[in-house]
Amino acid sequence: PESAAGRFRAATSSLVACIRRVCALLAPRFAPKSTGQNRSYEPVAALVAALALGLWPAVRAAELPLADIADTLVQADKAFMEGRLDEAEKGYRYLSTLGVSRPNPDPNLALIRRDMGEPDVALPAWTKASLLEGADGFIWNQRGWAYVALGDYDEAQTAFRKALDVSTTSASQAEANLGIAMAAIRDSHPKAALQPLRDAWTQGPYLVPTSAYLTGLAKLRSGDEQAALENFGSGANLDPLNLENLRELAKLSQRVGSNLKAWHYFQDLLRLDPDDTDARARAGKVAEHIIGDPMQMLQVRRLSRPLLDPSGKGYPEPSHSSMTVRVALFASDDGKPAPAQRLYFMTNAPFRITTKAGEVVKESPTGMLQWEILFREETNIVEVRDTTRILQHTSKQPFRIEPASRFGSVLLKSAQFRDTSAIDPGDREVRGVVEVIPTPYGFILVNEAVMEDYLYGAVSAALPQGTPHEAYKAQAVVSRTRALWRRHHREPTLFDNDLCDSAHCQRFIGLNSETAKGTMAVAETEGMVLRFADGRMVDVIEHPHCGGITESGDHAWGPGFEHLRSVSDGPGAAPRIDSPEALERWIHTPPDRGRYCEQAALFPQVSARWIRVLDVKDLNERMARVRHIGAIRHLRALRRSPSGRVLALEVVGTQDSMVLRSPDLIAGFLSPGSLRSTLFTIQPLYKGSTPSHFILWGAGTGHGVGMCRAGAVGQASVGRPWHEILMHYFPGLRIWSPAAKSPDGRPAPANRKPRPAKRLNPRTRR
Repeated sequence: PESAAGRFRAATSSLVACIRRVCALLAPRFAPKSTGQNRSYEPVAALVAALALGLWPAVRAAELPLADIADTLVQADKAFMEGRLDEAEKGYRYLSTLGVSRPNPDPNLALIRRDMGEPDVALPAWTKASLLEGADGFIWNQRGWAYVALGDYDEAQTAFRKALDVSTTSASQAEANLGIAMAAIRDSHPKAALQPLRDAWTQGPYLVPTSAYLTGLAKLRSGDEQAALENFGSGANLDPLNLENLRELAKLSQRVGSNLKAWHYFQDLLRLDPDDTDARARAGKVAEHIIGDPMQMLQVRRLSRPLLDPSGKGYPEPSHSSMTVRVALFASDDGKPAPAQRLYFMTNAPFRITTKAGEVVKESPTGMLQWEILFREETNIVEVRDTTRILQHTSKQPFRIEPASRFGSVLLKSAQFRDTSAIDPGDREVRGVVEVIPTPYGFILVNEAVMEDYLYGAVSAALPQGTPHEAYKAQAVVSRTRALWRRHHREPTLFDNDLCDSAHCQRFIGLNSETAKGTMAVAETEGMVLRFADGRMVDVIEHPHCGGITESGDHAWGPGFEHLRSVSDGPGAAPRIDSPEALERWIHTPPDRGRYCEQAALFPQVSARWIRVLDVKDLNERMARVRHIGAIRHLRALRRSPSGRVLALEVVGTQDSMVLRSPDLIAGFLSPGSLRSTLFTIQPLYKGSTPSHFILWGAGTGHGVGMCRAGAVGQASVGRPWHEILMHYFPGLRIWSPAAKSPDGRPAPANRKPRPAKRLNPRTRR
């Protein structure tokens, strides 16, 4: 408090005046020129000098204005967020020298030294911070990790056990047990790690996937391969994006002779990282020991017949809009559709095959019959055969499959591709027309449907089962806005498509994912989109889980996205995570229950907080794909956004260094296709002076920009209406309806009131 600080300054000023007075009185006796005078008071002078020197930091801190201390702290925090670690270190060290205790600069100083690759300098700062009265479990845990980094595993376990004693939260205790287990595994005592891992499993839900992975490693090093398989399998189910766990599971399955399972796991690895040469080579080896074609044994969706009733029974009244959207099917994560070699299709109603110009080349008076499309590689011709395999049409030009009914659909079955590692090859039923576009490598499939019909599947696929209706309505407006923007601002493509069916655009698998709530939400918000206040079209975006605070668009992608602002995913102001300690505490602690993203238990814990243990060998291999910099010596976040996300990552090698300045490059290096977010901190672990692993402590899933889907579900769960949800994540934008003549902060009436849904089909519940 200011009054206490004033009294302390007054007291220390009086003490300083007394010391100066004593020194002035004693100075004549001990002046260098007065060698002949009595020196009996020399010990007193030495004592006074020692007292003055010992109190000097406290005296300086007391005399320094509070505004100067605050300014130094602000400048140090700013330097840290901007990646100027040397300047940040000087600021925190200055405050530490002054004896400033609140806020304590030593944890910040220790984290800066860790990030600078100086663990031996970071440890004394953690030691100093932990010896202060009131040091909590977080401080002692960080001291333990500092010991683990340096290979002092006995001291590490002592620090972690102290953290268990002083921790007041189960999350901090879970981290301490995880640290004890990690120290035991690295110290070649895997059996000693099992009990702490069991304790961490029960204490910290967000640590469960990592605990399963480390338990698998401990079991494997103890010689129990079957138990290790079970633990790695549990880890894969809990966190399918943990690349290290999945790799251990695949290699161990190969070792014990489970070739088919191993092949599937290697395919999962290749789906995340198509450039993983080791996984591709191992997949080829195990395929040699599998009877039959393993591509036919992929665990994908299979549908026997179309589900959609051609009469529209059980669905809202169809949209009268004539606006259509073209969606490229079977696309990879980069948005490029894969050419198929063969597939089968069925329609739910009579259909016809037409050329791109509209000429009818074949008509079928019935539906529910299976037809085949086949690519002839030797001639680059696409053939269409009927249910008896009689040739009905051949072409090198695009043609269309057009159901006759307004509720017509096309089921695409058993599609075959040269490589399925980067796509979802499962069956899918889509509304509207399917266009077949021949290429020299196969044929591309594009679905052309009414915009509102397309949204039925896209909106339903975006949210988990059990989502409240208001969240579906918010998602419908966002999905429609995104699709409309891309339709009007698309880049020219060979296939004339507006969107793709992968997460690169919006995930879409057609009727397979449609739900009653999703379709009704689309109908009830028909035509409604987000726009700027002056009516201009706007590009919006969403992500799975923000971890507690969203990211601003301009920080993520630069100019042009300023309308996507960073907001707190909860009531009140956003948490301050602008210093090393604040950021580290934020990421090591599960989201507060007051966060909207924690209000609904429909998203897994690993979406909110996650841990990855990266092997330097894997990082070296991935960096070699981009540039040769020698063996990696250090990773450092060069710059962070105000929400704490890494904007630039420096990779320091023995021969050179490289700076990665985009989320895609950072993710492609650290964990291709599987880095949940760029909101993370880095804890290096060393073998001698060389790093062996880097532990990433992370928060959130996705880029963090725009609407947090977990937060939208949470807000709807506590009763917030859909338009308030949208205004929370998109402040400054407006909801526009086709019937609205001017923007309004609240939704305007739509063109029509949707007809209530009819009784659901008892077989499909749709």
